[in-house]
Amino acid sequence: MNELRPFALQVRSSAGLYGADRVVLALNRALDRSGARSRLLSINNYRMSEQALHDIASTRGQDAVLLPCRGRVDASTIGALAAQVGAARDRAGLPPVVHVHDYKSAFYAWIATRREHHAAAPAPLVATLHGWVEGSTALRLYTRLELALLRRFDALVVVAAEQIDRLARAGVPRSRIRHIGNGIEYPVRDESAATALRTQLRIAPDAHVFSAVARLSSEKNLAMLLRAFACVANRQPLAVLLVVGDGPEREELEALAHSLALNDRVHFLGMRHDMPAIYTLTDHLVLPSLTEGMPLVVLEAMACEVPVIASAVGDIPRLLEHAAHGRTIPPGDAAALESALEAALAAPRTRDVAARDHVRERHGAQAMAADYVALYRDLLEKRHARRAS
Repeated sequence: MNELRPFALQVRSSAGLYGADRVVLALNRALDRSGARSRLLSINNYRMSEQALHDIASTRGQDAVLLPCRGRVDASTIGALAAQVGAARDRAGLPPVVHVHDYKSAFYAWIATRREHHAAAPAPLVATLHGWVEGSTALRLYTRLELALLRRFDALVVVAAEQIDRLARAGVPRSRIRHIGNGIEYPVRDESAATALRTQLRIAPDAHVFSAVARLSSEKNLAMLLRAFACVANRQPLAVLLVVGDGPEREELEALAHSLALNDRVHFLGMRHDMPAIYTLTDHLVLPSLTEGMPLVVLEAMACEVPVIASAVGDIPRLLEHAAHGRTIPPGDAAALESALEAALAAPRTRDVAARDHVRERHGAQAMAADYVALYRDLLEKRHARRAS
């Protein structure tokens, strides 16, 4: 079994192309170069006209399949996923690893693999927990239900060390928990594109550019950032804020910016496909989230030598320990955020080379994929040993 080449089915129900989606894309691609096969199974989001995760994976030539789904619970989704699991078995009967990346995928994968429970070697189930969003009663209920289901999985992967204790308190044996950090395909600074974007947005050459790159939803706490930035902008005429991303709070945040008289100081750019230009134009990335796992935007900014100001949540403090110019603030502390913005404006512009070096050494997509391949092999070898006994 030493040369075992696992086949992993990555299952994701996506609401757009956000951090976890980009992790899945990077993993699906990198596994093929790390001793495994991988196929991305995207569950159709019936509320959306476009399926960005599947479309981008297909455009990039990745092995990708769109699973049908026409409602909250759809039996055709279960059947299609079960068929994929069955088809992925090799001639000797070795099952694929079913690797899920959200609570909906976990639900469908659990039921689909129970259909194969009669098999001599049922498919191992792995879930990666990219972070919990619990901003409402419904979301807190989903989290509790997800944890109850995940106790039945063969392995749970956390991207932030602080998640381990919570899983243990929920009854998950620590022996089933693995900590695997997110990995990225390194963005490369693009000076010419950044210059063109600066001209397009009419940003002065000597302006200090802050950027918030996030899903525009409550847990990202961007309303606090707008209020803190408004205080700073009143005193600092050359401060500019870019808000990159989309989400349910976009209209509310735009209205808040207007009420704070920030119309010419804040640019809402929506979803972008030129992130190297955004990072190159940025003097400081700002992420005032109330909850995170290991955010890709922090890794990408660090890879592009951009200093980071972020809440001390998830694995952000551990990441910024390796940065020369990173700064954390207590989550939800508006005064600390305003002070951090002021300090950034008062300091000379700089690039964070130490941050770049750390990300390139520890958080590449291939390093992440190698850790997952080791986990897949371990699970399959245990299956093989139990079958042989």
